[in-house]
Amino acid sequence: MNIIPIYELSWQIIFLLFISFSFIGWVSEVTYVGFFSAHKFINRGFLHGPICPIYGVGGILILLLPQIILKSWILLFFSSMILCTIVEYFASWILEKIFHMKWWDYSKYRFNIHGRVCLLNSLLFGVLSVLIVYFVEPFILKFWQDFSLYWQGFFASALLIILILDLIVTVKELVDFTVTMKKIKTFSENLRAKFEKEEWFLGETLQEKLNSVKEYAKLKKDQIHQTLLDRIEVIQNEKRPVVERFLNKFPSAKSRKFKDELNLLKQRFINKKE
Repeated sequence: MNIIPIYELSWQIIFLLFISFSFIGWVSEVTYVGFFSAHKFINRGFLHGPICPIYGVGGILILLLPQIILKSWILLFFSSMILCTIVEYFASWILEKIFHMKWWDYSKYRFNIHGRVCLLNSLLFGVLSVLIVYFVEPFILKFWQDFSLYWQGFFASALLIILILDLIVTVKELVDFTVTMKKIKTFSENLRAKFEKEEWFLGETLQEKLNSVKEYAKLKKDQIHQTLLDRIEVIQNEKRPVVERFLNKFPSAKSRKFKDELNLLKQRFINKKE
């Protein structure tokens, strides 16, 4: 099998391959997680568009492997399995460091590493990589190379602009998500500082504590406590489309820094769906 080294390709073709692999990854995620697990369509991935860039990164890195590995499906399987697992692990770690959220969690699967990666996914990465390199990539490469240099540049430039805009919007939404949890955490800490010594301030979870404060505020019936009551109502019932979008995509998301706040938002999201 003759595999063209990726360093012999133009940047336009390399980027178009990246987008193609990202789209294939998105389709795989939607099919496996959405239809087979959730039994409904879920636009998997962080971005709004139908791509999962982590698959694009993995695909390009695989094509950078030595030819001796690419020409042996056994070596390719194990090499890509290890390589893609490393990419997924560090993607999870970096996202958690930046946004204080572990967006996916494989703790319930056997042979997982810190819930970031698991053996099952690693094996699937290996199988998918062999299928891509041996059966899919040659057709994708030929498809894009059949276009003239002008159109290759046009498609690559247009998709790059769309990707950048999507990244900007998504990062802003992720920041908004984090800000929302920070606001709830600050408010809950203020409540604890003010009422934790009161006998009526009861409950194990943040939701239960908020409910106890609500009951107390209703009994007082003055302007100060009415303001407090209004604030709690906003926290519990405010519409948060960005939060709902990410929780719909990543229902197993966890956060050590915002554990109680995230659980509150998850419960609100579940109640709304029911």
